[in-house]
Amino acid sequence: MSLRVKIILITVLALLAAVIAYPKESDLLRVIGFKQNLQVKQGLDLQGGAHLVFEADLSKTPEKERTKAMEALIEVIQKRANPAGTAEVNVQRQGQNRVIVELPGVRDTADAIDRIGRTARLEFLEVSPSSQQTSLLELTGDDIQAINIDFDPTSNRPVGRLEMKGGDATKKFADATTTINKTGSLLLITVDGQPAFGPATVSEPIVDGTAQLQGNFATVEEAKKTVELIRGGQLPVPVDLVEQRTVGPTLGQESIDRSLVAGIIGLSIVALFMLAYYRLSGVVAVLALMFYAALVLAIIKLSSLTDYTIVLTLAGTAGFILSIGMAVDANILIFERMKEELRAGKSLLAALEAGFDRAWTSIRDSNVSTLITCTILYIFGTAIIKGFAVTLALGVLVSMFTAVVVSRTLLRVVIRQKWASRLGLYGVKPQEIQS
Repeated sequence: MSLRVKIILITVLALLAAVIAYPKESDLLRVIGFKQNLQVKQGLDLQGGAHLVFEADLSKTPEKERTKAMEALIEVIQKRANPAGTAEVNVQRQGQNRVIVELPGVRDTADAIDRIGRTARLEFLEVSPSSQQTSLLELTGDDIQAINIDFDPTSNRPVGRLEMKGGDATKKFADATTTINKTGSLLLITVDGQPAFGPATVSEPIVDGTAQLQGNFATVEEAKKTVELIRGGQLPVPVDLVEQRTVGPTLGQESIDRSLVAGIIGLSIVALFMLAYYRLSGVVAVLALMFYAALVLAIIKLSSLTDYTIVLTLAGTAGFILSIGMAVDANILIFERMKEELRAGKSLLAALEAGFDRAWTSIRDSNVSTLITCTILYIFGTAIIKGFAVTLALGVLVSMFTAVVVSRTLLRVVIRQKWASRLGLYGVKPQEIQS
């Protein structure tokens, strides 16, 4: 790709990012017909939200099954309230039979209660292999006695071992599988509308109420989660809402304002240092940092249009600010390598290319290490830790792009200018150059 094309693409991307990051971006975007509102969604600590407490009736659940039932219940609620894991929803057990759910920014508690508090919906469907049309069978999660993970002896893939309740449930299952077997249709089982097992053929009518269900699971853990969801939906644990209230922010606008001031002061000090120490390279680094900040903010705003909304808490803001420091680190590594090459007597262009090439492995290794840490925090952390991990990982990825691509391209343009040929503009004194 030519330098001209790169400059055009970077300029277009920078303008788009600046427009979206602008606080009143809706006024600008309406000009081109974009009518949706973008926003930076804030976490519970910054804007408050809904506080719900559900109580499970475990009176009909055996004592030894209660812990498993509560874990399944929390798993269902967590998946419904925060399917992408980025919404900073807090779901935790309280006491023996209560679950607390805290939803940031939610004012319509009725909708939240309906979305979270309903029982997991399990459906059995008959699928026509020719038209792919589905018809609902008269079976539900309440007809299931037990479901467990097993392994297919031929393929060693995880499968579900299903056992229907006796009486009507077994008869309904036998009738359904008999019909499917005769018509050559397929059996599909969904959980909350998502395929869980099948569609699969039924080689013969199942009259004893037990079946092996083929699932398209990538891992055993995925199969276990699906089984837990089914168990949660069919557990005889009525869930009642016992408390609902709107909570205010624990930190609020004052914390946002102070964080903003701290970020501006820190960024200004870093910018002044880069300008004073690296001169012209510092100017390029500051421009790249501005691009970086606008691009990250634009991505956060655009995420509000998707199911993977990034909710910004104070911890997430810390991750964002921390990634700014990492973006500066990358520029410093590059510029120091570039100065070493200039002192060795190389030309500006040769020093630039060699400096970026030498710094790249260090930048790559440190950022990959950070991304691995973010992944671990996201997998094992609580909601607020996940938010920190997401914003930090996003910042690291964008900083790699701005440091390695944007800074490099801008410097390639700059050093081709006659007025930018003096080595003093890059922090290198003539007497430091090796003869």
